[in-house]
Amino acid sequence: MKYHQKKKIYYGSESQQFGHLYTPCNSSNRPVVIVVHGGYWKDNHSLETYATFAIVDYLQSFDVAIWNIEYRRMNAKGENRNAPWPTIFKDVAAAIDHLGCIQNSESLDLGRILIIGHSAGGHLATWVASRESIAVDSELYSHVPLKIHRALSIAGILDLASVNDVDQPEQIYRLMGGERDTHPERYYACNPSILYHSQMVLTLVHGELDTCVNVSQARLFCEQSHAKVRKIILPSCDHFSMLPHDGKWAEELWLQMQQLIAEEIKALG
Repeated sequence: MKYHQKKKIYYGSESQQFGHLYTPCNSSNRPVVIVVHGGYWKDNHSLETYATFAIVDYLQSFDVAIWNIEYRRMNAKGENRNAPWPTIFKDVAAAIDHLGCIQNSESLDLGRILIIGHSAGGHLATWVASRESIAVDSELYSHVPLKIHRALSIAGILDLASVNDVDQPEQIYRLMGGERDTHPERYYACNPSILYHSQMVLTLVHGELDTCVNVSQARLFCEQSHAKVRKIILPSCDHFSMLPHDGKWAEELWLQMQQLIAEEIKALG
């Protein structure tokens, strides 16, 4: 049974700059779980339709606040006019930092934060949790970014430079406004494989049968990382089969994901 109240809170002036905040009733000093939906950063996916809605629903069985964030996204077809670089990154960063503005009014414990993202949301979640490593001269540099303690990337895009690992490489070029050779500074500032630092506890979950984002993204990330990253490879899993949605999914994989999420929340303390 769920005892959460839901609020729509804007972190900016644009229509898509908002999040849904779920807070448990009769509770205070709550840890926060942030959810970032995926969908190749495109506007035909939203926090209300993407498969991560199942995670948000499951989280309401815990005594945590849930910050399910929306952000401006690229138009699905044609030139990226809706959210040219660095719009999406600035939106996600602003959404996370806005928690500092509502910390007291919503009784949030910002000393205990977990962020969860799937696919492109896994990229954004890992990136925003790694902002302390962004160069000072970058447009995306933040002097005091909100610290995220734990991150869970599910089927995440972890290296923007390895475009052959994804089935729609053109979406990376649209997100970044060009290729790495043209805008190396952008890729340095937005790429989790470059930014990841040891202060964040990161867990990667990936399906062996994923044809949207190749499992090599997770494997290579762990091989190249200087810090310990927990890697969970699911042998019979594709890109979506661990999350309940309209397509094909497996209940046993979803149960495994639920157990993992519960472990992550317990680890917050």
